[in-house]
Amino acid sequence: MPPVLSLLLGLVLALTAQAASSGLVLTNAIRTVDLTALPAVSEQIGVVIQNNHDSKVAKSYVVQIPASKRDRLSEISVRERKSGTELPLAKLNEDSSYQATFNHPLQPGDKISLNIDLVFLNTVVAQPAAIGQSDDQVWTWSDHVSILSADPVNKQKTVVKAPGTIKSYSQLNSTTKSGKAVTFGPFTKDSPELKNAQMAQVRFLDNSEQLEALEHRREYFVSHWANDLNVLEHYALRNRAPAISDGFDKVKQTVSRFMKARDNFIKTLLVKVPVDARQMYVVDEIGNVSTSAVTRPQRVDGERFKVMQLKPRYPMAGQWNYTWWHGYSVPLSSYLRVQGTRHALRVPFIGSITGSASQSNEIPVAAIKTRNTAVSRYQLRVTLPEGATNIHAHVPFAVDGLRMERQHYYFDLQGRTVVVIEHHNVAPSAADAHVVVTYDYSRWALWQKPAVVALVLFVLFAIASVVNRMQHGLATNSPVPKSKKSQ
Repeated sequence: MPPVLSLLLGLVLALTAQAASSGLVLTNAIRTVDLTALPAVSEQIGVVIQNNHDSKVAKSYVVQIPASKRDRLSEISVRERKSGTELPLAKLNEDSSYQATFNHPLQPGDKISLNIDLVFLNTVVAQPAAIGQSDDQVWTWSDHVSILSADPVNKQKTVVKAPGTIKSYSQLNSTTKSGKAVTFGPFTKDSPELKNAQMAQVRFLDNSEQLEALEHRREYFVSHWANDLNVLEHYALRNRAPAISDGFDKVKQTVSRFMKARDNFIKTLLVKVPVDARQMYVVDEIGNVSTSAVTRPQRVDGERFKVMQLKPRYPMAGQWNYTWWHGYSVPLSSYLRVQGTRHALRVPFIGSITGSASQSNEIPVAAIKTRNTAVSRYQLRVTLPEGATNIHAHVPFAVDGLRMERQHYYFDLQGRTVVVIEHHNVAPSAADAHVVVTYDYSRWALWQKPAVVALVLFVLFAIASVVNRMQHGLATNSPVPKSKKSQ
């Protein structure tokens, strides 16, 4: 190679290396993995970011999600640790990289501390995957000890908090255990655990209930004339507990009610409904509901509600599925605000359901606060009255899909607009979120349906009158046959 080309190539490589080495550096990172609210796994990554650019300010930081957990991500947020201010997030590509924009540019040499909050669903697995009906459930958390980052990390550690007794854990360098928590690290950037992308595991005991809604569809039907908001919910539920190793035995399951305080069967489903709910009903596909009841209005933590209790005839064993739907009506005026022709409908984003394995016939109403159901695929449908225009939906977080559909019902001329919202991996905490749908609805639109019904009845009455007169005229003009006696 000519000397000039060699010199130029060396200069380019040197500049590239300098550009690659300069930039943001994570001087310290602490990841805390909370397993105490399964099936949701919360991770908080506290990072201290320093701008090592010589003269360039930094405006953002890129959060990367490991490929093994991208399909399980439910929630993500980034906040400044000192002020608690949430930073704007933008998804960069299909690899689940998110760009967090600083509120103020980070000057060269300056530092900023951030808290990255992540929620994943159904990332722990049962080991063994099959057990006896009353055996303890042992779960395994497994992940890399290193934090995935596009920028170099000088020092980091991972703390795993388990909900129950820790059975075993990976014995890595600088690993300690204290009670129900295991700490991996701290590790420096030259540690072999980070260079080799070392995996870590924690096996722990947890007999709490875990449910997964494979599919969940919630529908709202708005009726201005009846002042009614009808709610319909479809569920396809699965018990995430380990499967039964020796097959289901109804006799053993019944005997266990008197011999043990618990087993691995979901016996009761608790559905929280509004305190003013009425006309409640339950329908399933196989007739498995043997008992259903609704409590009187209850007050828990300042919130008033009712609880619909469903008891399947056959309790849900580990990995068993159960499909049903239920519905009720509430006064529309409790959820609708009107200003002129502008209407604002504010409704819960998703319902709340809790599974209980308790052997007791009387389950405390406060158990509804134990949210143990994660939704894999969710759809929300809001059917507005015919004639609603200028429709907008406001969701408090980013969703996978939002669209408008047109659907026809009885006596509809143009059809009704249906707001459809779709989302995957909905954490139990989403039950606190609300959706606001705004639309215009005039007086003529309100009277349109009765006018159509009256017009149809009038037309039918007119047709019946004309037909009746024609039949009467034909009967009058027809000749009268003579009798045989007159002949």
